Amino acid sequence: MEAMLKISGAFKTFGRGTANEHQVLRGLDLELKAGEFVTLLGSNGAGKSTLFNAVCGNFLLDEGSIWLDGEDITFQPEHRRALKIGRIFQDPMKGTAPSLTIEENLALAYSKQKKRSFSLAMGRKDREYFRQALSAFGMDLENRMGTRVGLLSGGQRQVVTLLMSTLVSPKLLLLDEHTAALDPAAAEKVMEITKEIVNRAQITTMMITHNMKQALETGSRTLMLDGGNILLDIDETERRGMKVEDLLELYSEKKKAEFQNDRMLLA
Repeated sequence: MEAMLKISGAFKTFGRGTANEHQVLRGLDLELKAGEFVTLLGSNGAGKSTLFNAVCGNFLLDEGSIWLDGEDITFQPEHRRALKIGRIFQDPMKGTAPSLTIEENLALAYSKQKKRSFSLAMGRKDREYFRQALSAFGMDLENRMGTRVGLLSGGQRQVVTLLMSTLVSPKLLLLDEHTAALDPAAAEKVMEITKEIVNRAQITTMMITHNMKQALETGSRTLMLDGGNILLDIDETERRGMKVEDLLELYSEKKKAEFQNDRMLLA
């Protein structure tokens, strides 16, 4: 099966030639099959958000290539990639227009994804489609379509953002710690809805999380980034029955082996 996302030899350095020079991505290679749901772990500065930014086109790579569904998007501008890539951030305030209603936000997202002219106008068919989509989440949002999004709770807002990103299934969905800012009950509900949407539409998905237990239980594959590259790549079979303690031990062993190899090279 051809990869839905293929990243080859990705390098990115910020502040090149200055005292603050920092190499964030170091020759990273990654492939995701169509419909695959991958969770992404790593400490601060490991390169997780930089990887997402590179895929979305927030900046161009110094070296390397990015392919999406067989198309080379390495040099595509951000606005063109946004038609094919959905991204949800940690901050529930991002991704929506707070002064517009739920249905107006959905209408804008829908017209963008359908590549139609931007419009807040909706026909009866579209409005019913939005209502049915919202009702599936059991949060009564279908009866609040005239409510401004800025008046919603964080969890409700993330659900609206999630629906906006998947009304027309994107080729790739990037979840950037999208439940981290929510209270535990809301986070659990949003995660439940996320899995339902992704599984139903078989959307190729990458999710950044700091919750190791969640990373081992969500999707079918877990990656751990370290120093701008993939340190661990754990498939569904290897991950089955794995506990957080097992993951930490695996990480420690891998880091120790890398350290010893580096010492041998330096010697």
